[in-house]
Amino acid sequence: MTLEQRKAVLGALNGSSIHAANDAAQAIWQDPDPALLRGVIRTLRHGRRVHNRVEAAYALRAMRGLGGTATLEWVLSNRSEKTQVRAFAAETLAHRHRRASHAVLLRNLKDPSREVRFWCAFALGQMRERRALPILNYLAANDHRVVNGWWAVSKEAADAVSEIKNKQAGRCIFCRS
Repeated sequence: MTLEQRKAVLGALNGSSIHAANDAAQAIWQDPDPALLRGVIRTLRHGRRVHNRVEAAYALRAMRGLGGTATLEWVLSNRSEKTQVRAFAAETLAHRHRRASHAVLLRNLKDPSREVRFWCAFALGQMRERRALPILNYLAANDHRVVNGWWAVSKEAADAVSEIKNKQAGRCIFCRS
């Protein structure tokens, strides 16, 4: 990507049009240029609109390495951030995390937001985090709130429990914890 193309993509990612921001995130998925990382992280932290921060969290998943992982953890734990952004941060942490991310997701599994609990359950299942089993079992039995466009937190928690208990799956494929 040329310098002009990078500027255009980052400008669209943090622009007023939700469609342009989504197109910019898709462009980053097509070409996850490492030179975009700082701009994507800046948009995730300081994006003007919710859709900018959501698309930045989505785009960050396509980028290589662990840069931005601490920002994802911060966003997830920031209860003053919009739920949609926090949920996307949790989902992205399922695929882009470090060992410390497990504890952040565990803490947020008790969040008041069903969307945050749902995506933390998903992420912990993907990470095969055994320490999550007690609360995931509790959520599977008791948290029947449905996440719009998905299913109940209880079903996601039960799926996560199954993933963690799957002997063939092994440990966390990203950090081997």
